[in-house]
Amino acid sequence: MQIPKLLIASHIKPWKASTPTEKTAASNGLLLNAFHDRAFDQGLISIDDDYRIMVNHDKVRHSDINDRWLYDFDGHEISLPAISQPSHEFIEYHHKHIFLANAA
Repeated sequence: MQIPKLLIASHIKPWKASTPTEKTAASNGLLLNAFHDRAFDQGLISIDDDYRIMVNHDKVRHSDINDRWLYDFDGHEISLPAISQPSHEFIEYHHKHIFLANAA
């Protein structure tokens, strides 16, 4: 993303489910654009323990737009920050409670 104003600091474990410490933990965050932030919050996408993007195949049907904005990233490794990488604990929470919970 070449337009920083379109990037959002997204929580991996949702704000409402996080403790005060988790809410401010850098390891509970991802930097996403607005579209992918919403898709992540809705459980349409997640990341695995190897920091690769996963698309929820039960919720996202193939179409030109979905292929371009979601499926084209499926299996791709995310860019990781030099410090404070996303916590596997938060990733596991998102996968179990958001990604899988929203399956059809």
